[in-house]
Amino acid sequence: MNVIAAIQADLEVTSIGTSSRLARELGGGVVLRRTVERLARAKRLAGIHVLCPAAQEVRCRRLLDGCPVAVHPCDAPPPPWAKLVETARKWSLDGWRGGIGGAMLFDECVDCRVIARLLDSVAADAVLVVPPAAVLIDPVLVDELIAHRAAATSEVRVVFMQTAPGLSGLIADAALVREVGASNIPIGWVFGYKPDAPQKDLSLQPCCCPSPAEARYARGRVIADTERAMESLAELLREHSDPDAVTVGRWLTRREAETIDPLPREVEIELTTDDPYPFALLRPRGERVGSRGPIDVDLVERIVREVARYDDALIVLGGFGDPLRHPRFVEILERIASARPYGLCVRTAGVDLDDARMDAIIRGGVDVVNVLLDAWTPPRYARLQSPNDPAIADLDAVRRAMDRLTERCREIQSVKPILIPEMTKSAENVDELDAFHDGWMRHAGAVNIVGASHFGRQTADHAVMNMAPGARTGCRRIRSRCLVLADGRVALCDQDFRGMHPAGRIGEQSLEDIWRGTPFERIREAHRAGRFDPTPICAACDEWHRP
Repeated sequence: MNVIAAIQADLEVTSIGTSSRLARELGGGVVLRRTVERLARAKRLAGIHVLCPAAQEVRCRRLLDGCPVAVHPCDAPPPPWAKLVETARKWSLDGWRGGIGGAMLFDECVDCRVIARLLDSVAADAVLVVPPAAVLIDPVLVDELIAHRAAATSEVRVVFMQTAPGLSGLIADAALVREVGASNIPIGWVFGYKPDAPQKDLSLQPCCCPSPAEARYARGRVIADTERAMESLAELLREHSDPDAVTVGRWLTRREAETIDPLPREVEIELTTDDPYPFALLRPRGERVGSRGPIDVDLVERIVREVARYDDALIVLGGFGDPLRHPRFVEILERIASARPYGLCVRTAGVDLDDARMDAIIRGGVDVVNVLLDAWTPPRYARLQSPNDPAIADLDAVRRAMDRLTERCREIQSVKPILIPEMTKSAENVDELDAFHDGWMRHAGAVNIVGASHFGRQTADHAVMNMAPGARTGCRRIRSRCLVLADGRVALCDQDFRGMHPAGRIGEQSLEDIWRGTPFERIREAHRAGRFDPTPICAACDEWHRP
C-alpha cells in the first residue's frame, strides 16, 4: 500500500486558535523540522508532503532545507467548520478525542479539501495525517499504523491509534479523503455518535490499531502549539533527547502525578450564590451553600488576567449559584473579554437567559453555555429543580430561551457559544437518560451527562451507582483546576461547596501563590503518599478520578 504523509502547516496561527510555534526552537531544533525529521524515520512511508500558505512557502522551504520533504504552496479559505472545531476542542486538548459534540484531534489538523487537491498531483492509496507540531511523533507507531492498514480488509477506510495527542497519526484512504473533502465536513464526523445511525465505537473496531498502554493511557498534549505544551516538551527533551512513545507516555504519567504548573489550566469562578432554584435536588444551592458574594468585578478581572498568562487557560463562570444573577454580569463578560482567556464557559440554569444577557454572552466571546437541565420532560424537571414549589420550574421556557440564543448566533453566523444541555444522572432521572442524550444531540449537536455527587458525604447520595475505580489514587482535579468562591476565597476542592477548607483569598495573595502555596501542597503531598484523608471531604470523596 502506497501511503504518503500530509502535514498542513501555518507559520502564523494554529487551528486551535493559538499562535503558531512551528518556526520556534525547541530542544535544539525547530518545531516543524523536528516533526518532519521524526516522520522521515518511518520505513513504510512513500513520501512526506508539507502544505502551507503560498505566502509562507519560502520560509517553510528554508526551515526544512535538507529534509526529505516536498513543500506545496496551497491557499484555501478556512473550512466552514474551522471555528466550530477550534471552540469544541478547547476543553479537551490533552485527549485525542472527547471534544464537544465529538470533536477530535484530527479535526484540528486535517482539511480534506486541501489534501484531496494534493492527491490530484501525488499518487497515493492512503494519507497519513499528523499535527504539524507533533515533534515527538513516533516513527515505529507510524509504521505499525501503515502495516495495520495494509493487513485490513477493504471495508476499513481509516486507521488510527489511541495515544496521547501527537504520538501517532491517522491514515485515511484516498477515496475517503475525497469524499469527506467534497462533503465539506471534518474527518471526525466519521467517528462521531449519531443517534439515528448508531454504530459500535470505532475504538472497538478493526480500524483501531493497538497501541502501547503507556502511550494510550497517558494524558498530555505532545504537540508544540501552546505555551504550556512548549514548557513541558522542553522539560521532557532535557531528560530524553530522542524518546519513543512508551518513554513519552511514562514521562507524561509521572509528570501528571508529580508536577504542578505555575497556574491551573482551568479556573471556575463563582460570581454569586444566588440561584433560581435554591432547593434543587441534585446540586447544592441556597441555604445548603450559604450566602456569598456577589463577587467584586475587579477581582474577576484580576483572576482572569493572571490565568491568561497561558494561552490555553480556561475560565468557567459557575460555582454554587447562577452567574447570570450577578448584578453586573454584563460588565464581567466585558472585562473578561478584554483579558482574552483561551476558553470561557458559563454554567447556568438558563432561567435568566434574557435578551440582554444573550447579547452580552455573544459579544463577550463566550465559547460554551452549559445549561443545567437534568430532565427531558417538564414534570420531571419541575420535581428535580424545585421540589418545594414545582410550579415555578418551567422547562419549556428555558428551552425557548436556548432556541433564541441559537437563532441569534445563526443570524450573525457565529458558532459561539456552543449550547451544552447537561443532565446529572441520578436514580431520580435515569429512565430519561436515553431520551435526554439523543434528543439534545439531535437538537443541539452536543450534550453532557455527569454522575451525581454526594460532595464528600455532605449531601444525600443520588447516584445510580458508584463509578469510582476500585483502587484509589491521588485526586486529579487538585493538580489542574481550582474554584474561586464568590467571597474571593480559593477552595481546596470543588466539592467543598461551603468553603470549609480555603487555601487562600484572592486580593490578599495572587492565584499563583495560592495554587503553589502550603495548603494546596499539603493536600497534594498527602495524596501522593497514599493518604486520602487530609480533609473529611477527601476521605469520603468519590470524585477523585474525574479529570
